[in-house]
Order: sequence, then structure tokens, then C-alpha cells
Amino acid sequence: MDGRLILHRRLYLVLSLGSDFLRVVFLFLAVMIYCGIGFAGDHGDVRVEIIAVPNPGKAPMCVHFEAKIGGLEEPIKLEWSFGDGQESTKMAPPPHYYAGGKYNVVLEVIDRTGKKYTAGITVDAALSSA
Repeated sequence: MDGRLILHRRLYLVLSLGSDFLRVVFLFLAVMIYCGIGFAGDHGDVRVEIIAVPNPGKAPMCVHFEAKIGGLEEPIKLEWSFGDGQESTKMAPPPHYYAGGKYNVVLEVIDRTGKKYTAGITVDAALSSA
């Protein structure tokens, strides 16, 4: 049986029985479920991504980083670790310079409840062959 038909039958049953308050609450929840709307603060779909340009590249190189965060209303804190001992707390930190080698860059995002979300990439600053 089609899910929409089941939803309509249940909606009719609840609307024909029960208090006005319960009818309004059920209708609200049914519309949210039907439309695929989630509640704010639902951390099931949080996405944290690091954008690094260029990557890879030739050493020495200047890399621009940007945090892409989805599913959080407002991250409270960002903590970047650039793999060479340097750190930052900005959404788009200033360009970072790398000598030759591979560096593991980690971004940790902490929400208002203290929950942590992490993303990581490897920056490859290839040594030029002379």
C-alpha cells in the first residue's frame, strides 16, 4: 500500500478523534514527515569538509584552506591543525606555506553542545626534480 495513502488514513482517524491540540500536533508532524523536514539540531546529517587549493602542487607552495560545514546552525569553535605544527581557529585561515613533503591537515568543528566533528586531508607538496 502506498505510504501516502496510509498517512492520509491515519491523519483522518486522528482528526476525527481526540482533542484539538493533538490534532494540530499530529498534523504538524505528519506534514514534516511527508515533506522530509527535520528538526534543527539533528546531527545525523552534519558534514565537515576541507577545501585546499592547490592540492597537490610543487614545493614550496602556498595553500588556501576553507571549511565547508553543513548541518550545523552555528559551529562554536573551529580548530585547524596544518600538519607542520601550525594551527588556526578561523573558518578560512590565511594561506599556509608548505615545504616539500606530505602533510596531514585536520579540521575539528565543535558545536554548541560540545560534540566534535572532524575532517582531514593530506596536502602533497611535491619536491621539484632538478
